[in-house]
Amino acid sequence: MSNKVIHDMIEAIEHFAQVQPDFPVYDILGQVHTYGDLKKDSDSLAAQIDRLGLPDKSPVVVFGGQEYEMLATFVALTKSGHAYIPIDSHSALERVAAIVEVAEPSLIIAINDFPLADVAAPIFSAEQVQTAFREGASYELSHPVQGDDNYYIIFTSGTTGKPKGVQISHNNLLSFTNWMITDKEFATPERPQMLAQPPYSFDLSVMYWA
Repeated sequence: MSNKVIHDMIEAIEHFAQVQPDFPVYDILGQVHTYGDLKKDSDSLAAQIDRLGLPDKSPVVVFGGQEYEMLATFVALTKSGHAYIPIDSHSALERVAAIVEVAEPSLIIAINDFPLADVAAPIFSAEQVQTAFREGASYELSHPVQGDDNYYIIFTSGTTGKPKGVQISHNNLLSFTNWMITDKEFATPERPQMLAQPPYSFDLSVMYWA
């Protein structure tokens, strides 16, 4: 599938997990996670998210840094049909509160300790995420994010007032990803290695996790 057009983001991840399960997908300070790990963990977490009975296609906040668990949670939410809203753990409290107020998420998944207590949405802790990973539940892709569904929502810096959410659809992300892997001038190698410097809450990060 390398250097070929991708038609579905999750199907592409599933493909790579099948054909190269032991290939590294994320290396953080020498702690390596593979495509096989990503599939197993995201499947099990997606199954747990489904059991929560969230409203269909409702957005979910994911709060944390650049941990592997963030990436696995993004994939799990996509599999379970929910757009995710990444909030960096270094964000000011006022920004976190403003995003939660505007987004009205159905759930907050806190990979790092969430700094606000008085929020309407239930909080799914890092410990619960790890428990879901350990369960190793299988998952059938019956209602993933696709087409014009929101894939993720990035919030602006809010320099002119409250942060504003920018909705990125599955098709938007496909267009960007396919440009990266097919553009001759960009010349993405078959197995690129990218330094994950921008936080997930910054739109440039899509260049390395996509």
